[in-house]
Amino acid sequence: MNHIEIINNWNIAKVFHELEQGNMRIPRFQRSYVWERAKIVKLLNSIYHEFPIGSFFLWETDTEMEGFCRDITEFGFPIKPAANRFTFILDGQQRITSLYVALKGKKLSGIDYSSICFNLDKRVFKIPTLKTEPNNIPAWKIFDQQEYDELLMDYSASGNKELARTLSSCKATFDNYPISIIKSLDMTLEEVVTIFERINQGGRRLSLFDLVHASVWSSDFDLRDQISDFNNEASVQLWGRIDNEIFVQSLALNVRKDCVKAHQLALKNEDCKKAWERTTECIRLAIDFMKNQWGVQGVEIIPYQNIIPVLQYYFFITGQSSVLPEHKQALTDWFWTLTFSNRYSSSTFTKMNNDARWIEDLVHDSTVTRVFTVKLVLDDLKKIRMGNRSVIKNGVLCLMALQKPLDFNNGDVVTLDKTNASRQNAKENHHFFPNSLASKLGVKTEEINSLLNFAFISKHLNQEISNKYPSRYLQGYLETNPKLADQLKTHFIEEDAFNAALQDDFNSFIEKRGQSIHKAINAICHVGDGVKTLNSSLDESEQEILLEGAGEIQED
Repeated sequence: MNHIEIINNWNIAKVFHELEQGNMRIPRFQRSYVWERAKIVKLLNSIYHEFPIGSFFLWETDTEMEGFCRDITEFGFPIKPAANRFTFILDGQQRITSLYVALKGKKLSGIDYSSICFNLDKRVFKIPTLKTEPNNIPAWKIFDQQEYDELLMDYSASGNKELARTLSSCKATFDNYPISIIKSLDMTLEEVVTIFERINQGGRRLSLFDLVHASVWSSDFDLRDQISDFNNEASVQLWGRIDNEIFVQSLALNVRKDCVKAHQLALKNEDCKKAWERTTECIRLAIDFMKNQWGVQGVEIIPYQNIIPVLQYYFFITGQSSVLPEHKQALTDWFWTLTFSNRYSSSTFTKMNNDARWIEDLVHDSTVTRVFTVKLVLDDLKKIRMGNRSVIKNGVLCLMALQKPLDFNNGDVVTLDKTNASRQNAKENHHFFPNSLASKLGVKTEEINSLLNFAFISKHLNQEISNKYPSRYLQGYLETNPKLADQLKTHFIEEDAFNAALQDDFNSFIEKRGQSIHKAINAICHVGDGVKTLNSSLDESEQEILLEGAGEIQED
């Protein structure tokens, strides 16, 4: 039986008819509409010049897939299909939606697409920049038969025969432009997911999560909705929303004991439903442990979100609601060394799998350690800027948070999570040497934004310091606060760095504070203390596993 039908007799009007009858729908895993008006103009000009705009790939299936629809409610299309069968848009959703909003003059997500015009003089679709520009015809009026007839009559009656011919030609081109349809028939969802992997979506491939979401979906279990519900929990929002992919990796580890791409795609609906509640509870336990033990006060400073699936796996296989005392140090060593060795920067899934195998060994033998070689030097820390995406930066911020930093005007503990009732006491990212003083200090902007010039303090203290020189505000606190030096140590600011700040010596401050932070990293990562470490990329056993799977689908 032929699973593919090629249709060449559709036009734009036929596509719109199917949409408006509720027959043609958008599946849940498709991305939301994202095209800008300028991109729509290019599409319309391609049709006007009779250039190909690509085929539209559709999947025809029974109405039992009703819950699989993600409707654009603003269009008011019928919920029930007139044809008693659904036709889902697998490839072409952005193009079809773009044509509909432009040629029907619709508004979508607050954007008015009726302003897109066809200029009869220049014979081009455009977004008008001048309201008074003559002969700009809204695209929707050309496609609307009644509006078109009135326009054509007006131009003909006024003697503008050339413009009338241009208008007529444009109308004919859009009425007759052939739409190429490829329709898949009687395919299972699993078969369609295989097709998804090979379809290019507007220049961007469907994500791994999109594919898994489609393959495990059922009317009573929508993975995307389940994740959204989890991330909308008040306690989770305080910590930060977790990426969709992290849940899939967690489910793959818990259900299949493997999180490489092939095993994520092999997840089944029933397995996910059965494991969901326990998996999400284990993720909550992992978050709490990271906050309390490793200073990961929010998702924005976690070194890798991929740590979450591996750590939650510990709770999943032990059935415990807390980490056993004999396992805490081993897990802590694993966390800090994988962070400061950049372990998950490549071959991520393979390394996660091997760390999960270690978790299993740890549970059965509490003496098992897993420490990776860290080769970080002071110059590496000096190069990190607060605006950079950096695993090392996030690791240092976690270390800073773990110090339980104190405000150095009154010694109050800085609350680093988002539980403050008053914004007055919310944490702020503070430049120890204020950003506004960069030029006066002879320091470049990128240097003033150094990670080593950052400190966690309350919003109240940050406002109090404002743009003062360190020598000024520190001297003021020194006169009223005898514990200032000790409080600064909670920010890795030791005596030498303190003295440099009192002299407004930025470079010396960065050097001395960097030394303190680097020393703390080396200590927590067991650098130079004789502890046996593993290669931070792939150890021997991991290399063997990677080689064994060399012929499989790439996982990263």
